[in-house]
Amino acid sequence: MSLLIEDFPPLPFGVKNGVGGVIGNTLYAGLGSAGKRLFFYDLDCPEHGWQSAAEFPEVARNDAAYTVSNDRLYVFSGAGCLSAEQPPVVLDDGYVYDPKIDKWDKLTTQTPVGFLGASACELEPGRLVFFGGYCKETFDTFLAAISQVDPKTKPEKHRAMLTEFMSRPIEAYGWNQDIWQFETTLQKWSIVADNIFPANCGAGIVRQGNSITLVEGEVKPGLRSLETKRFEFQSPHSLSSTKLPSIQQAANNHEGLAGHFCGMVNHQIIAAGGAFFIGSQRNFLKGQWYSHQGLTKHYNNQVWRFDGKKWHQATSIPEGVAYGVSISTNNKMYLLGGEGSNGQAQSSCYTLSWR
Repeated sequence: MSLLIEDFPPLPFGVKNGVGGVIGNTLYAGLGSAGKRLFFYDLDCPEHGWQSAAEFPEVARNDAAYTVSNDRLYVFSGAGCLSAEQPPVVLDDGYVYDPKIDKWDKLTTQTPVGFLGASACELEPGRLVFFGGYCKETFDTFLAAISQVDPKTKPEKHRAMLTEFMSRPIEAYGWNQDIWQFETTLQKWSIVADNIFPANCGAGIVRQGNSITLVEGEVKPGLRSLETKRFEFQSPHSLSSTKLPSIQQAANNHEGLAGHFCGMVNHQIIAAGGAFFIGSQRNFLKGQWYSHQGLTKHYNNQVWRFDGKKWHQATSIPEGVAYGVSISTNNKMYLLGGEGSNGQAQSSCYTLSWR
């Protein structure tokens, strides 16, 4: 028995840094590079292929936090431009899509922190939890400043600003360190607990009952975490946290992953694709905080599986890809879209199953 990779009908438009999920037996993927478009695929009616759902009503966004709850798709924060003349900012709004009426609605609450790049999932019906996320003030201030410097006419100044920003220590970025929860009925935010591990962005997230596993992700721009962490929720404001075996223990040259596809197949956690910089871990250990300076981003095609005791390299997908939408349902994992090594949004899709 092993993981089987098969092609799945491609999306009608490349989707990277987008959102998605499964509602009933229908897959959803969109936003991000697809702008305000949202697509759906009814697994019970494959002859219809991918179809278009209602367009997102407000500011187009990348890297939003998202999850499905009570058969509706929730989307929070992300980065977007409030006008054509302005640089991107971390957004603080939230929306919910109801497929029964094919309609988006804006939530009446704002996010308490920036959830750009955060990982979210439903812990129980109507209760969502969030890990990580960029600091709005830090992100907005830097983008506003560097957008005023033309890299073509003032390349040295532009490079100096970027180098200064990337050379900061981990804690200087102020990423969200709290584990937040959102009650969808009351539209109420509260802190569950402080995350004892460094805050992640772009981490893989998998829920199993009252347990949530985070797989790697970034700890600062360009530097990946090497840790797999598990959070056991005992009550609304009580949890325990522990480290699980890491992928690095199975491959000592592993650089960590961000933007990878993450899900479940045959009761095993799967981590596929993702992106990293070869040499960034070594540079950071040598005290080089701009750990990916001069390095080329690598797009991974390996597929890892965690059997509860250790990670195993299971197989590989046809191409290195990151920042797509991963969905697990009916003991199958769907890898939808993403970004390839050329930086372009991909429409290609794959399935992983246990055969």
